[in-house]
Amino acid sequence: MLGPPGTVGIEAEPEAAAALVALGLEPSASQLDVFKRKLRLLIDGNTSDFDTWVSLISSAEETSVNDIGVISLVYRTFLLEFPLCYGYWIKYAAHKARLCTYDDVVGVYEQAVQAVPHCTDLWVSYCGFAMSAYEDPALIRSLFERAVSLVGKDYLCCHLWDKYIEFEKSQKQLIQLATIYINMLKFPTKKLHKYYGRYITDSSFPHHYTFFIASDSSFMPSGTFAC
Repeated sequence: MLGPPGTVGIEAEPEAAAALVALGLEPSASQLDVFKRKLRLLIDGNTSDFDTWVSLISSAEETSVNDIGVISLVYRTFLLEFPLCYGYWIKYAAHKARLCTYDDVVGVYEQAVQAVPHCTDLWVSYCGFAMSAYEDPALIRSLFERAVSLVGKDYLCCHLWDKYIEFEKSQKQLIQLATIYINMLKFPTKKLHKYYGRYITDSSFPHHYTFFIASDSSFMPSGTFAC
């Protein structure tokens, strides 16, 4: 389990750095140079051909799977050209999670949500990482609150609400969980009817919470929504 911010990122001693190079966890100068040249050709050629860029990413991942210098160089340059490609932000974060520190992964996700703040899938991935990495539930909860403040009203944001429910269930925080349902039921999301039915029939919730929802017509789902 990774610790809170500020507990990682200490510089390695020279001997440790040399060992990382030997293990293939640091970029070799030759590989970096190869991909720098390829990127320079793309940039100088002013190419916006998406398939060419994706092919370069695939090449970096195949030839330099543990070379975070190469991986980072290629992804950073690609995402400067195509910042709205949220799937590649998620892939980049996954590489960072595999090869780098907690702070590095968070750094990628923070850049990502600045570039694409209203992408539900991106927030689901970020919050999922936080659930596995953070030790403090308050930090995870605050990240979920950031996410739902931006995309919680979207019709197709159900995956985010589901992830938030999963987290609070794991914490056994019924009041927090009930509050999530109350907030969630204010918006006509795709699974509105399912959430409503689950909430008013769940005997684990405090009675006054379910009574409040069931007796308030403003919370009754109206219209037809897919489940």
